Amino acid sequence: MKSVAKLVPAFSIAAILALGACSSEATDAPEPESEPVQTLQVVERGFDQPEALADYLSESLDEVQVRLESESNPDYDEDVDADRLYVDFASAGKTDEDMEATAAVVQTVSQATFDFDVLMVTGDGSAGEWSYLYNPRTIDELTQGGQITVSEVWDAAEQDFDTIHR
Repeated sequence: MKSVAKLVPAFSIAAILALGACSSEATDAPEPESEPVQTLQVVERGFDQPEALADYLSESLDEVQVRLESESNPDYDEDVDADRLYVDFASAGKTDEDMEATAAVVQTVSQATFDFDVLMVTGDGSAGEWSYLYNPRTIDELTQGGQITVSEVWDAAEQDFDTIHR
């Protein structure tokens, strides 16, 4: 009889905890982020102008803007300044989506046939702005083998300014 008395309270406590977990999970649980894509295939078409790159990226990214420093900055000095390729787009502020968008930009830029010294990918959102900078050598390394691993794209950046996702 003593063993039954010990089982009943343990079972009751387990049932109460399970019910409590179910009820709080249903109301307080945040919506999960989307499942991240593991790899992206590298685009097989070349882009000879920033405008062609912008047209292609606008098919999958909202409010995308692409420009070269040398074409957009009247004070640009080619002997002193790096020719940055800026790719800015609207960010939802979700880590998985922003990392995947960055990987899509990097893999697309890998097919650019025009010259640039630095790629700066920037996401603008309600939470603020984040940026990752890549040199052409890193872009080549990331897209080697015809695909890019999404989870590696931010860690491979030469420099970043990101307080939103950390």
